[in-house]
Order: sequence, then structure tokens, then C-alpha cells
Amino acid sequence: MGPFPHRPRALLTGLALCAAIAGGLSCGSDSGPSKVTILDYIAGITDAGITVSAVRHAGAPPAAGGGPTLTITGGGTVINGGSAQVTVAPSSGTFTDVYVVVEGVDGYYQLTLLAPVATADLLLTLGQRIPHSTFNLTYGIGSTGAVGVYQTVPVTVIQVGTGEVQVSVSWNAESDVDLHVVEPGGEEVYYGNTSSEAGGTLDLDSNPACSIDHKKNENITWANAPSGTYTVRVDYFAGCSVAQSDYVVTVQRKGHPAETFTGSFTGPGDGGGAGDGVDITTFTFP
Repeated sequence: MGPFPHRPRALLTGLALCAAIAGGLSCGSDSGPSKVTILDYIAGITDAGITVSAVRHAGAPPAAGGGPTLTITGGGTVINGGSAQVTVAPSSGTFTDVYVVVEGVDGYYQLTLLAPVATADLLLTLGQRIPHSTFNLTYGIGSTGAVGVYQTVPVTVIQVGTGEVQVSVSWNAESDVDLHVVEPGGEEVYYGNTSSEAGGTLDLDSNPACSIDHKKNENITWANAPSGTYTVRVDYFAGCSVAQSDYVVTVQRKGHPAETFTGSFTGPGDGGGAGDGVDITTFTFP
């Protein structure tokens, strides 16, 4: 299945305060002009179809009550400036609201879905300057203000380059997905050409030829990006015996909101090299 381009989403701004959820998240004590906010970790959240965006609130989220067990899938390994796909599902029942908290950091996100659902697929876009290599995300679901038991997921951050232009891809299965970007001058940056004359660098290459490293992210960046048009492609090099791989591509350009594009791959893969892959998007810089 090909990619589905989505509109850019403006990144939200916020304050920092200490959130304590029903029995307790740890509290941060950041103060002063350089205090850490939830925006440093999570720049924005939408549903998978980019039909609704989460609203960031100051203060603590609603207190937890009784409710079904919550299962969170995905989002355990991320890169700064990239995006992660997360599935939220209770053991029973439906919900309309998802609450997301960074443990120890004030504020929270609330995503209100258009109708009650039994499971929700979310897209989390990460901040480009995440201040820690590990942190905890806590999720809760509810309806009409009532929230069930919160579930905490440890998150590991793989630090990658950002620069004036950053293009990344993450995916949700142990397969080999490859990121390709063609620069304005025509040179292609990918696993076979990891550094370009214009300064493009592939600084993270995951699961090469099914040598599984569990990172499931790739990243190409330009510290000083050349002006002109860039073309982004994603290639399914190898399925590595998995049935399907769902991916999200994130484009970060200095002076522009982040853009995300999603799609899926099936089959054995094509072992593709230069010039291969599915066209995702073109963009210009600056």
C-alpha cells in the first residue's frame, strides 16, 4: 500500500508543572528560564489518520479510577525529531479520550476521538531536542471525563542529527525498511551512499539485510542544507519474514512545521538500491 500524505501540523507550546496520577508519577523540579516542558519530549500527537490532533493542557491529567487493563504497543524506541506509531487498547470496552503524560514533566496531552473506539492508533512526533536518553510515557483512556488505570511505557531515545533539514522513517515490525533522499543537486543519500558532497548524512541505518537491531528507525540530516527541491522515497528492502510493516516518514525543515506521511509494506521486499523505493513526498528548502 502506498503512502498517505498528511497535512503539516503546527507544534504546540507549553508550560512545565508536576503531574501526579493516581498513586503517583514522579515529579520534576525544573525551574528558571531553561526549564524542561512536555514539548521538549512530545511535539504533537494525532490519530493515525491525522483527523484529530491532541490538545496540550497545563496541570495534572484527570485522576485514574477503576477500569480495564490497558495495553500499549509501539513507541518504546524513538529518535529525536522522528515519529512513533503507538496502539492503545483496553482489555474490554470502548473509549473516546486518550491522555498522554511524560513522567516527571508538567502538563499532558488529550486526544479526543470522533467516536467511541475499542482501539486507537496514534502518531507521536518527538521533539528534536529531547533532554534525556530515557523517559517514561504514561497513557490513560476514558470517556466523558472518567479515566481508567494509567499504563506506563519506558522509552529509549536514539540520538540522531537534526540540522536545517531532517528526514526520518520509523516502522513497527522487525523488517528492513530503507530511507532514500535525493538532494537538490541530484545526489541520493541512502545506505549505499551515506554521505553526500552537500553534507547529507545517513546517521542511522536499522535492520540492514535483516540483521535485526530492534531500532526500526532511519535518519538523514543536513546541518547546513542546500537550497532547492528534495525527493523522499522509502524502499522495502526485505520483509525478514514479517507479514506487514507500517511506516511513518517525518520531514523536519527549519522554519516549517513537521510533516508526516504513513503507509504499509507487505511481501518479501525487493532488495532495492539506488533509485528504488516508493515516492513519499517532495519539498523545498528554505
